[in-house]
Amino acid sequence: MPEEKIKDLQENKNSSFDLFDELLKGKLPLKTCVEGILFIAESPVSSKEIAKVLNIDEELIIEIINQLEKEYLETERGFILRRIGGGYRLYSNPSISEILKEFVNTNIKVHLTQAALETLAIIAYKQPVTRSQIAEIRGVKNDSIVTSLVSKGLIKEAGRLKEPGNPIIYRTTEKFLEILGISSIDDLPLLKLSD
Repeated sequence: MPEEKIKDLQENKNSSFDLFDELLKGKLPLKTCVEGILFIAESPVSSKEIAKVLNIDEELIIEIINQLEKEYLETERGFILRRIGGGYRLYSNPSISEILKEFVNTNIKVHLTQAALETLAIIAYKQPVTRSQIAEIRGVKNDSIVTSLVSKGLIKEAGRLKEPGNPIIYRTTEKFLEILGISSIDDLPLLKLSD
């Protein structure tokens, strides 16, 4: 049944002007709706959430998502659809990463200083970690950097150590994983230790 509905959608595919007219008249093709939701999603969105919004069977949504995923790869689009963090999200195509880095001069460097990147790497690999542990590794105080990373949503307070002073411990956030395009900290590349 879901395949028949999708086939009907594809067979009735008109020009972009006809599609725009249909959208204005309130006749929204499901594939267009699913793609639009994925496009504006700021975090991975589940097929269940999409099905609920569109009041459609989740099975049909999964079928459409699978079609979109395949279509993007086969037509070599500038973006891909990835299953991540219990949902789906659009990402730039990894095959053009060098071009995109050149264009934006790496998105994360625009917003983070070298010191912030170093601090973030320490937290990612050593978490949970305290400010004093980070300072010991870096060799400099980093209070303002940690505060900045918390405000950017890349790290969060994860409790306190049960030792004198009860220092706050920090961990990376879901936003950090999302920016890196990984599902968990276990997906971080292994550290290469120099001799």
